Amino acid sequence: MSIILSACEDLPPDEDISYEDDVKPLIEEENPSTAVRGSCNAIGFGSTCVDYIGSLWTEEQMKLNCGGPNTSFSLDACPYSDLGGCRATKGTITETIIWNYGYGGQPFTTEDAGYAAMACNALAVGSWISSPEELLGE
Repeated sequence: MSIILSACEDLPPDEDISYEDDVKPLIEEENPSTAVRGSCNAIGFGSTCVDYIGSLWTEEQMKLNCGGPNTSFSLDACPYSDLGGCRATKGTITETIIWNYGYGGQPFTTEDAGYAAMACNALAVGSWISSPEELLGE
């Protein structure tokens, strides 16, 4: 008889899965780049825009991911945001940045952006960046 552990139970120490040790090596970019492959603009609806960076993001994948009624896909990067954005899975094939804007359908305030930054930084795979210029030095 085998025992199936539910997602809510902790795995035994010898079976623990570590993002850094077990998952990230499988999805790391071979030739990392900060070049944006395309974007999904939802500023008019939700005051956010997603930049797709990782190599997983082909034009077809980006269009599928951006397929909502209140979004528009582009092969260009998102507009500059002075509030910043959440960079997820840096250096992997799935890297993205979700930028926040102080205008559009649901404008973010500076205070909102501060809370968004705290939430982003609390994620093991997230880090808040304050401007696109932070990407240029890499």
